[in-house]
Formats: sequence, structure tokens, C-alpha cells
Amino acid sequence: MEIRHIGLNDAVSGMLVAEDVLNDAGQLIFPAEARLTEKAIARMRFHSIAGLSIYAEGGESLPPVEEERESYFEKLRDSEEYVEFNERFDDVVTAFEQEMMKAMKKGINTDGVSMSNGVKKILGTCRSGIQVFDLLHCNRNYEEVIYAHSINVAIISAVLGGWLGFSNNDIDILIQCGLYHDIGKLAIPKKIVDKPGILTPEEYKIMTTHTTKGYNILKNMNVDKRVKLTAMLHHERCDGSGYPLGAVERQIDKYTKVVAIADVYEAMTAPRKYRKARCPFDAIKIFESNGLALFDTKYLMTFLENIAMCYMGYRVKLNDGTIGTIVYMNRQDETRPMIQVGSEYIDLFRSPKLYIEEIL
Repeated sequence: MEIRHIGLNDAVSGMLVAEDVLNDAGQLIFPAEARLTEKAIARMRFHSIAGLSIYAEGGESLPPVEEERESYFEKLRDSEEYVEFNERFDDVVTAFEQEMMKAMKKGINTDGVSMSNGVKKILGTCRSGIQVFDLLHCNRNYEEVIYAHSINVAIISAVLGGWLGFSNNDIDILIQCGLYHDIGKLAIPKKIVDKPGILTPEEYKIMTTHTTKGYNILKNMNVDKRVKLTAMLHHERCDGSGYPLGAVERQIDKYTKVVAIADVYEAMTAPRKYRKARCPFDAIKIFESNGLALFDTKYLMTFLENIAMCYMGYRVKLNDGTIGTIVYMNRQDETRPMIQVGSEYIDLFRSPKLYIEEIL
């Protein structure tokens, strides 16, 4: 087949790439012998790729593939990567639930290292932190929210720890901290934990005791002391407004700070019986507006900068019904990226009345 060099503006989904696409730093952006997708083209645009080489037949470029009507997440759920991720996730949820039931009912010591290894196997199915969030957002239908939430928090904590440059040993501890942070909720009446609505002041007061209950469950178990502290302190905030102790930043260790961010993000972006999942950009906006005083600034900014990049190339719906693709992240406001709609571009940073309502 003939190889033809084209400008990025002429690239369309379905073209077969002839040579590796590299950025200015020599990093691989897209491999040769793979077909282009809208998401890949958006990533190239973000990295200021001017052009690329594609295969052509009979002197003509390959015809574009008609875009499927199903959403990105629907297509992802059909992929081999998701199937493997989901199978491992199911296995870990089942094992974790059994482990917790034995610990709660029979007082059997929990095996934190074994559970941590299970989470690392889930992470092993993913090529990058970006793909982790892709697959997590496909994986939201679990009845037993506590177990799935805890595993998700462990996964997100591990990714954030990697972005922050934590050592492998620290990430192992982070995973265990995420897994066990909400164990105290198993000692809270199920009718309160699963209530499909706003808690009464009395119910909320009971719910807040899950931190101390969690610490008391873990204190005599053979788990790292930092895991026990995270169970106690993950609702503390750097400005002293959290519970149960009203601790301030210097009194909260780095593991708890990471888990606190992962816990809040996962809770906001996962569906609950009483509400649908928030759009990730809504969660980012809430963090930017209210989180800088509550969470470690370095940890939060690292998280927001990286998490926003996870959605490059995604199709989104704006509040006026417009559907387009994210092609550029605005560093001044991560929640207001550049959206491509056909051959036109909408800069949300300069369009204050518009915002991302939903990821498709």
C-alpha cells in the first residue's frame, strides 16, 4: 500500500497509521499499524502534532469509518481489556466481601497483603492511569456499595500515589489504606448506610462514627498502623473542619491525605440509590471551588491536572444539548476545555453560559 503524509486536519477516524506518531519529546502518542480514532486524533492535537503518515490504497486515503452510535463507554465495555478488568474486579469484590464478613462475624484476622495484591492485579490490566479511569467509569453497577467503593478508592489512591512519585512500598500501603478506610461502615445499621435519601441529623451523627468504629475494628488486627490511622482520619480536613478529631494538616499523614481525595472523587462520580453519578467535570469544579483549603494543595492540584487529562478526546454533551469532542484542556480552568463540534470549536473558557453536562 502507498504511504501518504497528511496534515492532522485531514486525519479521520478509521485511517491506518503507517509510522509511529511521536511528540517533541520523542514519546509515543500513537503506534503504527493501528487505526485512528477520534480520541487518538484529539490527543495528537493536544500534543501539537502537525501531520502523520497513513496508508492509502489506489492513490486514495482510506475511507473514514462511519462513527458508531453507541457511546464511548458502551464500546469500551465490549473490549477485551474491559472484560479482563471486570473479571478481576468481580473476583476482588467477592474475596474482599468474604474477608470482611469473616473479620466482622468471627474476629478472623484480615489479610491486607493478599487483598492489596488483588487490587494490583486489577491495575495490571491497565496500560496507564488514564485507562484506569476509563475502565472505572464503565464499572459502576454494584449492589454492595461499601466493597466496590473501597476497591475503587484503593485503585484511585494507587494511581494518585504514582502521579505523586510515591515509592512502590508506599503505594502498597496506600492500596491497603483505601481498601480498609470505610470498614467501620460495616458496623453502622444497614438501613442508614443504604438509605435512599438525605440522612437526618441523628442518622448523620451515627454515620460519622464509622471512622472510630473502623479504627477499633482494625486496631487488634495484623495490618499496618497507617491503615488503621486512615480508617480513623480519612474525613479529617487540612483546615480542621473534619471529623472525628478536628485534626489539621500537620496532623494528617500523606496516606490519609491521598485516600481523602480519592474517597471524595469516587463518591461524587459514582451513582447512588438516591442520585445519579455526577459528571467528572462537575466533581473537578467542586474540588477547585472548595477543596484547596480542605485537602493538601500539592496532592489535590496533581490529581486535578491529571484527572482532567483523562478525558481528552471524550465526546461530551453541553448544557444546551450540543455534542462535541474535548480537544484541548484549559490550564486556567480544567473544567472548561476546548470542544470540537464538526469543523467548529467552542472554547468553554470564553463561553461562560456553557458547561459540560455529561460524558457520552
